Amino acid sequence: MNNSNINGVMRPDTRFFEQNRSKFPVDEIIKYTGQAVAFSPDGTRIVAHGSDFLTVWNQLKTSGIDPSEFVWEEIPPLDEEDSLL
Repeated sequence: MNNSNINGVMRPDTRFFEQNRSKFPVDEIIKYTGQAVAFSPDGTRIVAHGSDFLTVWNQLKTSGIDPSEFVWEEIPPLDEEDSLL
């Protein structure tokens, strides 16, 4: 499967993200409630986290990592009704 767009730029392979994200351990996710996280493209790990998306984006950029290679999610606080846990 070709994973590049019209300009030939490689995109992260997220085919298994939903499947793996749904299996992500709740006790692990709880550590990040109320934060923005960057998941690996396959949904198996959190590669960065912070108080908001911009903080995480800058953290990755400063480390020399392309933030567009990850799947972004905001983990709601535990008291929110629409919790993704």
